[in-house]
Amino acid sequence: MKKIIILILILNIYSCSKTEDETNNICLSNCTILKGKFITTNNVGIEGIKVSLSYQSSATLGSFRYTRLIAETQTDENGEFYQEFYVKENELGETANGLFIVDFDDTNLDPNEYILSGYRIETTAPPLEAFYSINSRDTIIGNTYYLPKKTNITVNLNNFIPLKEGDNFNIATFYPFGPNIGTNNFLNSEYASGFSGGSEIFKAESINSKLNPFVAENEENIIKVTKRKNGVVTTENFTVFVPMNNTIELNYEY
Repeated sequence: MKKIIILILILNIYSCSKTEDETNNICLSNCTILKGKFITTNNVGIEGIKVSLSYQSSATLGSFRYTRLIAETQTDENGEFYQEFYVKENELGETANGLFIVDFDDTNLDPNEYILSGYRIETTAPPLEAFYSINSRDTIIGNTYYLPKKTNITVNLNNFIPLKEGDNFNIATFYPFGPNIGTNNFLNSEYASGFSGGSEIFKAESINSKLNPFVAENEENIIKVTKRKNGVVTTENFTVFVPMNNTIELNYEY
């Protein structure tokens, strides 16, 4: 019994947390800057995306996991966000026991118009978050983020006749999405990759299946075709440019 009680106490110590909301504080001097932009197709800004900044320390034995909510703002009519904030002394530099986290909330946008973040329906693109350590208060953190316009294409998966249990025939789509990373050789883009689909979503359900996966409009997308045939897995990537008002119909054979 004593061992169980000690274990419970240890778990409680590790799980304890403390949160302070300082989002109403105004930085008057020695400020650090949170700055960035959200855009969609043709570099058009996206208004109304919520942006929040917090500092989270790492929990250690005998200490709380501490979170300081620092700032909340949102993108303007040009898709830009800007907020000044103050970095405390114990949060500054390489010895700081934590990270600054920038979190983005795009849930007020139309999921039929944009490809959005955060494991939305039929989407496996990860939530948009950014992590920073700050060594100098005169730092500017942030980035340009891309949420592509959403459209659908038609994909026919033909002649799916499984030979073994577990055989399957499916596709996934990849498209420019998220932060500007400079060079994305996989997609020939300056932005990171988003992806959707796979074996549980865009898959053959019968001998001939017609699918309507979503892709990024006015962008080069990669259609990844995966086959598990007689227990052997093969994959192929096909690059497809999807224009506005597309009538694309693709055919793949099992």
